[in-house]
Amino acid sequence: MSYGAIAFNIIVGFLYTPWMIKQIGKSDYGLYILVTAFISYFAMDFGLGQTIARFLSKYKANNEPEKINQMLGLTSKFYLLINGLVLIALIVVYFFIENIFVELSPFEIEKFKIVYLIAGGFSLISFPFLPLDGVLIAYERFVLLKLCDIISKVGIVILMIIALLLGYKLYALVAINAVIGIVIICIKFIYLSKRTDIKIDFKFKSKELLKDLIKFSFWVSVIGIAQRLLINIAPFILGIVSGTEQIAIFSIGIIIEGYTWTLAHALNGLFLQRVAQLDMQKNNLHEVTNLMIRVGRIQLMLMGLLFIGLIVFGQEFIILWMGLGFSESYNVILFLILPGLITLSQEIAYTYLFVINELKYRAIIFVGASVLSVIISFLLAPHLGALGCAIGIFSATMMCHVIGMNFIYWKKIKLEIPRFFKECYSSLIIPFVLTLLFGFLLNYLQPDKDLLYFSCKVALLSLFYIISVWLIGLHADEKELFKSMLLKLANRLKRK
Repeated sequence: MSYGAIAFNIIVGFLYTPWMIKQIGKSDYGLYILVTAFISYFAMDFGLGQTIARFLSKYKANNEPEKINQMLGLTSKFYLLINGLVLIALIVVYFFIENIFVELSPFEIEKFKIVYLIAGGFSLISFPFLPLDGVLIAYERFVLLKLCDIISKVGIVILMIIALLLGYKLYALVAINAVIGIVIICIKFIYLSKRTDIKIDFKFKSKELLKDLIKFSFWVSVIGIAQRLLINIAPFILGIVSGTEQIAIFSIGIIIEGYTWTLAHALNGLFLQRVAQLDMQKNNLHEVTNLMIRVGRIQLMLMGLLFIGLIVFGQEFIILWMGLGFSESYNVILFLILPGLITLSQEIAYTYLFVINELKYRAIIFVGASVLSVIISFLLAPHLGALGCAIGIFSATMMCHVIGMNFIYWKKIKLEIPRFFKECYSSLIIPFVLTLLFGFLLNYLQPDKDLLYFSCKVALLSLFYIISVWLIGLHADEKELFKSMLLKLANRLKRK
């Protein structure tokens, strides 16, 4: 279900995004990206969503429904308090927009303000409902989450196509996203009201529990802010020093990086309960490492083809997809995604940090990476534009997230990181390199940028990758796993 939703989102995104940008224009699309990135700093849940999922998972495992209702009552009141502070912050910022984005023209500033009001209003409405996903994860309602994702994407695309064909542009894009967002919130809220025994206890008060929640969510919040400073602040920096066209070029890199992140994270939410159970067992670090290797290899195999394809055919793909005006996005994409070959295969380790309440290490690393990225980006972006921000993000991610976090996992948390790299990567390196070389050979033999030839090259590369991974990369138990999955799928299709 997860990978089906992702596949749908990617296909629709690739078909819809270039058409939408042509309809509203490169400058307006840059404004849209700038506003959404800017608003995201005010609309974050300050770590409470993940905190709620963690606490609810524990209460569910211990069969304590009363504590679930009490905690949700406490956090609901806390969210309303934060929402009031966010409202004040949004109002204050509105009056300083001209002073912040000095590279925007007066006409762009006027558009920015209108979009800001629409997006900011939706953020205030949706903010108190941010914990809904955490509750659904804790109750393992994964199908609903994915269905809501599909409904959201389908609704936005259909309504946007209708609006653009009728002549509406930037404002419709923002308004439709807001309306669909509210509909999805209603679906989740009604589902939880009807299908679970949750009865929020608004009368409950507990300074001790509130202190625990704030203490735990503090580090999650620091991570959330730092994550936004790492990538989402790039449009903000470009809005100050480069302008909307460079924002649009960078946004294509964000889209592709987002797809790789989503693909890698499709499985991770499913393992919170499993990792929590492993934490209670003897020899748990060894078992967590085993799970990390098993899930990491699946993620690496799935991502490997995407990464290799982007390295080999990325330039050609961008030109065919978005046009020559976005060819600069290729280098941005490479700098944004390459560290993910390591970081995205280690999400089980992050889940374990979450379970054992040791997020401070990741928070400190994230802050370091974000500060370093912002410094490098501000130095390079005035001269290199979007590429300067991408280089800043790449440098910070490699130094902090790849080297720094693996040191933490190994030396502080005591996970078996050398074994992880040996067992996760060793058998896959050869098929990866062979596929990469095969891709370069295809480009050499057929360099023309034509959709038909491009499709044939992608198909040949994919086939070569699957065969080489199957023959060289997969372990015997992994082959059996994939065989059993294919057999089950075939049996289901026969029954239908």
